[in-house]
Amino acid sequence: MSTTTTSNETISDAQQDNIVLEQSGSYYGYLGKDSEGFHHHVDEATNTVYVTPDRAESFLPENAGVYWFRVRGEADHIEELERDEDRDRWIAYVDSVRGRTDRPAHLDVTEIFAAMHEGDLR
Repeated sequence: MSTTTTSNETISDAQQDNIVLEQSGSYYGYLGKDSEGFHHHVDEATNTVYVTPDRAESFLPENAGVYWFRVRGEADHIEELERDEDRDRWIAYVDSVRGRTDRPAHLDVTEIFAAMHEGDLR
């Protein structure tokens, strides 16, 4: 016969923060901040845009090769895009209707990689 013990665990409200989005850096994208103060995040795996009052927090899980991103709180809006091209339409909509205060710079990694290896003789 074995003895079993039980424990009751109390979880505070702070521990139960509503997680709107949690995604690896491979599938997370940030589309910027609009003039109303909302941040636009995209889950590239599902092609869904999340509009929230807060930026994402980044973290590196143990034994992970890439950073992950987590957005907590309440979503102001969730937009499920049908096609990849719809992301450009969403960005244009935000620019024209809500305005934008912060938009991340587009990085062309091909140019960055070429500049890093300029002069290599390999």
